[in-house]
Amino acid sequence: MNRRSSRRRGRDRSVRRGRKAALAGTAAIAVLLGACSRSSTPPTPGSASTGVSSASSSSSTTTTTTLPSPVGVPGSQMAGTDAFLGRALRVPVVAVPDGAATAPLPTPGTSSYLSIDRIAFRHFGSGPDLLLIAGEDASMASWAAPFLATLAQHYRVTVFDLPGTGYSGPLPARLSLERWADDTAGLIQALHLTRPTVLGWGLGGEVALGLAERHPGSAGSLVLVDTSSGGRDAMPPSQATERIIGSPLVTATELARLFFSPRFAAAQVAWLQGLQTAVPDDLTQPAIVAEAQLQNGLWGSGDLGAGAGTVHLPVLVVSGSDDSLFPAPDGSLLESAIAGAKSIVYQRADYASMMEDTTRFVSALEAFTG
Repeated sequence: MNRRSSRRRGRDRSVRRGRKAALAGTAAIAVLLGACSRSSTPPTPGSASTGVSSASSSSSTTTTTTLPSPVGVPGSQMAGTDAFLGRALRVPVVAVPDGAATAPLPTPGTSSYLSIDRIAFRHFGSGPDLLLIAGEDASMASWAAPFLATLAQHYRVTVFDLPGTGYSGPLPARLSLERWADDTAGLIQALHLTRPTVLGWGLGGEVALGLAERHPGSAGSLVLVDTSSGGRDAMPPSQATERIIGSPLVTATELARLFFSPRFAAAQVAWLQGLQTAVPDDLTQPAIVAEAQLQNGLWGSGDLGAGAGTVHLPVLVVSGSDDSLFPAPDGSLLESAIAGAKSIVYQRADYASMMEDTTRFVSALEAFTG
């Protein structure tokens, strides 16, 4: 069974990654019709809805104080043991300007409204808000369902696809960490998350750090898992590792070997099985390439590290000692750059350290968030 598979018809022609088909170890590319469906269905009861503070209106920039209800993504309903994840929803999100925590939404039907991002997400669980940001070469489907189920016992969890990935809208014309951080602030506003704990994994951790630097007040705390602030002092992965994670041809089996330590073989197998049974939520080939280029640029940029001193939030830095994507010394640099940050290094753990031993990680997360 091929890892690439035909997906639903949409506006864009692209090459999609069908991860669950990779379990046979193949890497064929199928030409698809459809980055993601744009059709709308009635709002799901209980989804996020109304009200943000508005800016003044003018004839050229009309804004609204009411946020639209999310709409369901057709064919995204999870089943079986994953049914708690429900179906994916999609909501219009305005990128919040640097320095602000909120921004007014353009009036529905205007050209400004039609040009903003549509972000897909899933809500589940109960408790304090916890927002998860996936990393490079990942979508909502990349979080292991047992890991999410454990989190849902303690938190109201939101997972989402960054613009250009999965069920969300197309890539921005110019992909940047700043744009993704601004979109994440917009999603927090759109879903009325209350100063959530923001957990970022890999590239998602860099987005989370960018969010805290650009939008003070959007997050209540940060959990930066197997990530880095980049810069000349950071330790990037080997070129061979970069080629694997940045290749549209890489299979899920190859990613699993990269993400998980052999010591946690059972967690690796469970992750692969989860991809096989999950509703596909894939990446386009241009998105995989663009994310790799973005991450490679961050290794040479000191911008994130330079701004880390402005972050005045509770921060937990988590690293796997054997992580080949974001080596553990990067976590130490990150911790030292943020005043009051705490850190955990899991010995003999890899890039998926939080999912290799879910009970251990969630216990540490609970202790951190109180």
